[in-house]
Amino acid sequence: MLLHHYPMSPYSEKIRLMFGYTGTPWQGVISPEMPPRPNLDPVLAGYRKIPVAQDGADFYCDSRLISAELAARCDRPELDPAHCDEGALGLEAGLEKDVFWACVTSLPGSQVLKQLVRNISIIGAYRFIKDRAGVARKAASKPVPPKEAKALFRRHLEGLDRVLAAGDGFLGGVAPNHLDFAAYHTLWFQRIVGERPEPEGVPAVTAWYDRMGAFGHGEHREISGDEALRAVRDSEPLPVSPGRAGHAQVGRRVTIGPDDYAMDTTEGVLVGADTHRWIIARDTEYGTVHIHFPTEGFTLKLA
Repeated sequence: MLLHHYPMSPYSEKIRLMFGYTGTPWQGVISPEMPPRPNLDPVLAGYRKIPVAQDGADFYCDSRLISAELAARCDRPELDPAHCDEGALGLEAGLEKDVFWACVTSLPGSQVLKQLVRNISIIGAYRFIKDRAGVARKAASKPVPPKEAKALFRRHLEGLDRVLAAGDGFLGGVAPNHLDFAAYHTLWFQRIVGERPEPEGVPAVTAWYDRMGAFGHGEHREISGDEALRAVRDSEPLPVSPGRAGHAQVGRRVTIGPDDYAMDTTEGVLVGADTHRWIIARDTEYGTVHIHFPTEGFTLKLA
């Protein structure tokens, strides 16, 4: 599997760590932090979130769906959010939205700016801030103010500490599950990108964070965007399973996009669908591609 990512992306870190945990060799393409993205725009034509996974002419959007795909390929169902019970799904939704945004907005702006300049230059930092400000203005849900964010994130850490202290080492028990990775990347963002010190008064969280980080990123190598696009040209999309191909709306032209922020849509012909996934086909200059989206957190409309 190939992952389009960039170093400071917390959702990419969630997947990179899953690769390390499962021992799955992978390739990476370092993607620009914001559009335009010449490694993805020619095939995705609208969708702008990172990470995106690729297997030849098939593209998998959103970290939740990438988790599910990796879980199926590695026979590790505990990594698939669909295997979470109702309570765990509610917790995961909070981790991916409210807690994540509290993690980001509670960081000092000067620290974030320093990291941006260090990683993508002064001009790049200006473009990044301008880009994300435009995304925030159009977002369906707004992040809490910085002062409230600090308190919210602290309450999250204290609650997480109580759960971990009463458990067997991970949120999933004796081994991690999808919730562990969803919880890890927010604290990773604070510690690595925000350069925040180890949080005080939550020893179970500290020990868990170290256990998770020890999985690393596994065996991988970076390739160029041109190589990734050549893989599209040299491949055919994977067959759609009969169960998904038999969906009532298959054959209709549709648009699909996130329902929370960065809500740019991608248009194509629906070729497969089930409770958890939509698959659209697009004809591109590199050949036909199949783009996979999760149904959770996304909206499908007839074009």
